[in-house]
Amino acid sequence: MKKIPLAGPSITQKEIDYVHDAVVNGWYETYDMHIKKLEKAFAEYVGSKYAIATYCGTHALHLAALALGLGPGDEVIVADQSYIATAHALSYVGAKCVFADVVPDTLCIDSRQIEVLITPRTKAVMVVHFGGFACDMDAVMDIARRHRLAVIEDACQSVGTFYHGIHTGAIGDIGTFSFQGSKIAVGGEGGMLVTNDEALYQRAKHYGTFCRNDGIQYLWSDDVGYNYRISNVTAALILAQIERIDQLVANKKRIFESYWEKLRDNPYFEMLLPPAGCEPNYGYVLGCLRDGVNANRDELVRRMLDMNVHFRPGYPSMHRMPPYEQTHAVPNSDRYDRRGLVLPTAHSLEEEDIARVCGEMNRVIEEMLKGKR
Repeated sequence: MKKIPLAGPSITQKEIDYVHDAVVNGWYETYDMHIKKLEKAFAEYVGSKYAIATYCGTHALHLAALALGLGPGDEVIVADQSYIATAHALSYVGAKCVFADVVPDTLCIDSRQIEVLITPRTKAVMVVHFGGFACDMDAVMDIARRHRLAVIEDACQSVGTFYHGIHTGAIGDIGTFSFQGSKIAVGGEGGMLVTNDEALYQRAKHYGTFCRNDGIQYLWSDDVGYNYRISNVTAALILAQIERIDQLVANKKRIFESYWEKLRDNPYFEMLLPPAGCEPNYGYVLGCLRDGVNANRDELVRRMLDMNVHFRPGYPSMHRMPPYEQTHAVPNSDRYDRRGLVLPTAHSLEEEDIARVCGEMNRVIEEMLKGKR
């Protein structure tokens, strides 16, 4: 059976030409030629003054924590639904994650919980623009200002997403992005940190280049730093993708709207939709088995994979993992943990592929439900 991939890029001659140029010409004194072009283009696109390209999104998150001076004894309120890199990046600096529940409609942080979780040790809030949907940043920024908290935007899934006309990641103190292979714009790996604060930019840049300080002596390091620089070849690929980002968003929107047309009245699966004020990148089709549908989510995923249709279960709740176990309830996050699904959204999907995904999902669920009667 034809494979229907979970994710996959759109690669054109532009990407091939840019990568070829980096491979042929991007060495020695021109080793960062495409890196500089990418940082400039991305900063202009999202509307930030400064941008730092990194090896991956996790490194950008770590640099954000370092630049803000977070460390042992500090608490950071974090949206509970995300890939675990979100929490790990804070643990790298010794900060404590305090997990907030998410709203069921978007799986973004429930801003009403933030104030409840603030203590004298709280230093920052890390929001996650989950699945390319924007958080309620007006509410988040209002709380942060009143309590003098820094705001980190984990925008790793939301390149191309705007909140009331402002690109995600460019609203808080620091924003971070990813170009890992399942994202809307890809580099295989690759990340980005953006900020409008020059001091934060300089600190992040310093830590990401081994804390190198040639002003003291050539190749001098004045603190413990990290080698988080992106490669020129990867930067060239991402640059081509960013120059095509409007095309990429339009294609993902086509796929998203085709799914919505077929699933809006589905009795088994409820699809997440963008909130008001959000112009999403449509990068993912996410949702949950409806309450009352007594079908095993993980068995559904296995059976779809057996048919070469590449489903994925939702992320596990971060608060349940051994490094982060906490006692207060996050029921909406836990529901997605148990019942969440990620449907295939590769750029190559055609109408017949989407119809097959929806049809096979319904058929398998119906078979599973009949088996329980």
